[in-house]
Amino acid sequence: MKLESTKVAGSEEVAEDLPKDVEITEVCKGLKVWKNPKNKFVVGRLHYSVDPRKRTAKWREDARAGIPYAEWMREYEIVWSAFNGVPVFKDHYAKHFHVSSESFQWQMEYPIIRGWDFGLDTLGMACIFTQLVSGSRLMVVKELVASDSDIYDFSEAVKRLSFEWFPGCKKYFDIVDPAGFNRNAAARNKRSYCDTVKEVLHARPIRGEISIAKRIKSVTQLLDGAVQGQAKLYISGPDCPVLVEGFDGGYHFPFAKDGQVKDEPEKNEHSHIADSLQMVAGRVFDLNLDEEEEEAPTTPKYNFGT
Repeated sequence: MKLESTKVAGSEEVAEDLPKDVEITEVCKGLKVWKNPKNKFVVGRLHYSVDPRKRTAKWREDARAGIPYAEWMREYEIVWSAFNGVPVFKDHYAKHFHVSSESFQWQMEYPIIRGWDFGLDTLGMACIFTQLVSGSRLMVVKELVASDSDIYDFSEAVKRLSFEWFPGCKKYFDIVDPAGFNRNAAARNKRSYCDTVKEVLHARPIRGEISIAKRIKSVTQLLDGAVQGQAKLYISGPDCPVLVEGFDGGYHFPFAKDGQVKDEPEKNEHSHIADSLQMVAGRVFDLNLDEEEEEAPTTPKYNFGT
């Protein structure tokens, strides 16, 4: 399976567009200076925040009025990445708050909750691995994204990595794309995608929310929440790069030909993992995490030695 990611910047918390592997000096707030290693020119980056009067949310709100998002990011934030639309969660997501810069460990006392999105084979599939901690915080621990796999191989990969990443885990819940109950994995037989998940993982797939608006709202509510000052939705950044890139702008509402923003997010390499997170967010608080499984998963015979 091939993992692909393309950085598309675009949120209030997006990192500055600065050169890499170059020593950068911050002369003062809003002014950074460095030397171009090729031509030895000294380059200065002057941001509006150099003016103390322009460092308030009120100033930004007034200045942004009527300016398209992409234009604001280019002209004011000095971010020259290719903007294809408006980030879905741009007013709710803050990278420094919702994303851990270091990996965090899963907790054995809580079950693993997997969210699945089924693309049409080569168009992409994704699975997100989460835990609901203390009944309130959704911790996103791992992701798996494939662009060239069918449902059989993808399910086998989810099974293998589940045992590799979460050794000793006794309970899994699987919340899946509702289309998976109907869509046929026609490449090998007429069974549905969910039939394959059941067979390979001994799982009992739970139907995810079908409404895209409700799914997005469920993620928004998590992003807006906090538990004792900590994010209610917290992502392991090093282990979920495609999901983070999606929040940074890869998962976005595209522009129509007339320049208006479309109502539904664009289907691209970031939408599958975003959808798998939405499957979890839309159902996780309805689950009875203490219920006993009808059938315990069988430990597969894999050699994980390196």
